Amino acid sequence: MMNLPSLGRRRLMQWALALLIVPLAVNEARGADWVARHGLSAAQYQREFTKQSKRGLRLISVSGYERKGQAHYAAVWAKRRGPAWAARHGMTAAQYQRAFDDYAKKGYRLTYVNGYSVRGRAYYAAIWDKRKGPAWSARHGMTTAQYQKAVTDMTKKKMTLKHVSAFSVRGSPRFAAIFERGGPAWVARHGLTAAAYQKAFDRFTRQGYRLKVVSGYADQRQDLYAAIWEKGRGPLTTARHGIRERNYQATFDNYTYQSYRPTYVEAFNARGEVRFNGLWQNRSFSAADLTFIEKRVRRYMRKHKVPGLSLAISRDEKLVYASAFGYADKERRDLAGPADRFRVASVSKPITAVAIQKVIEKTTLTEKSRVFGSSGVLASRFKTPARNRKINKIEIGHLLRHQGGFVNVNKDGEKRDPMFAYSGTGHTGLIKWTLKNYPLGYDPGTDDQYSNFGYCLLGRVIERMTDKTYERYVRDAILKPAGARGMVIGGDKLKDRKRNEVKYYGDGAYSAVKPQRFDSHGGWIATPIDLLRFLKHEDALRKSYAHYGRMGGTVSVLRRTSDGFGLAVVANISADEEAMNAMIVDIKKKVKSWPSVDLF
Repeated sequence: MMNLPSLGRRRLMQWALALLIVPLAVNEARGADWVARHGLSAAQYQREFTKQSKRGLRLISVSGYERKGQAHYAAVWAKRRGPAWAARHGMTAAQYQRAFDDYAKKGYRLTYVNGYSVRGRAYYAAIWDKRKGPAWSARHGMTTAQYQKAVTDMTKKKMTLKHVSAFSVRGSPRFAAIFERGGPAWVARHGLTAAAYQKAFDRFTRQGYRLKVVSGYADQRQDLYAAIWEKGRGPLTTARHGIRERNYQATFDNYTYQSYRPTYVEAFNARGEVRFNGLWQNRSFSAADLTFIEKRVRRYMRKHKVPGLSLAISRDEKLVYASAFGYADKERRDLAGPADRFRVASVSKPITAVAIQKVIEKTTLTEKSRVFGSSGVLASRFKTPARNRKINKIEIGHLLRHQGGFVNVNKDGEKRDPMFAYSGTGHTGLIKWTLKNYPLGYDPGTDDQYSNFGYCLLGRVIERMTDKTYERYVRDAILKPAGARGMVIGGDKLKDRKRNEVKYYGDGAYSAVKPQRFDSHGGWIATPIDLLRFLKHEDALRKSYAHYGRMGGTVSVLRRTSDGFGLAVVANISADEEAMNAMIVDIKKKVKSWPSVDLF
């Protein structure tokens, strides 16, 4: 084997070197057959390394990077059959050289190496397999010129560049590489800007090459990339480079919920921030189906000027697809992901309807129970105004079916929804004001007109019958058992956003809209995945069903089709809900093959 001189001996870092030699027999892992982690300190990485190794997962990718003067790691483990293997991290150049020599004597081949620097010192992480194969060679600590010469020399000897890791030590690029005799046709490039790398990627892909590795690094002026492509076929693959750290999780989740699995992840210190590169493979979807979904969503977003949108689809109670598109916060350029929560507007109503049915099952409440009047559930809180006596005839079932008599026309003949017209903040003041100023437009039960106020009243009925707040009861009785633990009542102002809640755009998003007061008719925030968990859990909704939601800054659709699909979609601007519904129905019909997976 050929090795350039290492960068010199370094003292042992404060964190320990990790070493594992895994026996040939690997036990089957329980649960997911791969795990990916990032942002791990050295100690956290060591614990995760030990945990996943005990589960029988092999380390297939690891990269180190510096954050606040300390080493951090991103890694991928997968359940794969193979020979015994070994891995180490946190090695100085000298320690890496010694490990390299020791494993070579024991019959191990270097299959992966990652170089990184911390506080201006070079370190290495590496993976070895105990197996035979063609002649191979590895080199590390190379300058750009040395790397170029090594590639040229090895190519003349009919050696294939199998792996490269580029990194920077005090602004000076360094390279580590693995070569192996024989193999498919290949091409490699380094010193590429992001734009130049993208052009190379597109060109080589058209020529039938598949990206094998992309490594990022910084010199004194800019971020650069080194990459290897090999000629050949394989499963559907996608790649990303230069992902900002704040967008990495959303990007990763978007791929995961499209049935992509990571095969390579690299975190690197770019100029001024940490960035990520990655490769993913998909054996569940066709490229044509995924392309159609994205194009259909993007078309809707362009037409309706939607900043961010999130979609989830289930089939036969199994989650088969989810992805977000666009931005959770377009000013910050924060990408939307499946874990981002959106206001769902009136899609809150089926949640309240289910909650009322639960209360009916558990208490003396019935659909015939009166809401107001001497025997009404809310009689002790709200007196019947002299000029609005008909409210005493309102029953719980009337409110559920939008038959309570409310028509959103006040006593002066102005057509305004009281939920938006009222300027106060609390439910008590709102209800008293509405009952005084909004006479019924028809006798309860004789007609039906959509009413936000009617569902506001149902929220108060739930509170009266359960001695819990509306939100607490719904979360405890419905959402937690369904696994939809991320669903909560949203905040009114931008500063009130919950964790992982998107930013809303358009008129009224943070003025006219009052999620805390809208709770039972329009206050919930959720991911589409959690909406489908709710839909799956409730027997009452296991039929053809659809509900739309729309208010300032929000549009949403939740539906179940007669052929077993659940569809949930939300956006962070008020847009055409009929067109949104048509979009997801079109996707459901035209995707040719849905995978037999369950991503819940």
